[in-house]
Amino acid sequence: MPSETIETRAHTLADGRLELSLCTHAVDAEVAVTVVIRELARNADIGNNGWPDGFFDVVAGSMPELCRWPQGEFEKREPLG
Repeated sequence: MPSETIETRAHTLADGRLELSLCTHAVDAEVAVTVVIRELARNADIGNNGWPDGFFDVVAGSMPELCRWPQGEFEKREPLG
């Protein structure tokens, strides 16, 4: 069975417990599971894509030293058919 990565978000209970239930492709098999806990910033609204809302609106154009040189003109071609 190939390795499978599942990323999800969850909320801990008042006593600090975290309950997870995940669907996998492994059926009736022994598997190794690694859990990494990262607390999310409380003021960051994370969208469905995993990035803070509006992140790409702020990032676009953040590297002004990168520029695209003029691409020139398309050559004239004969029409098809």
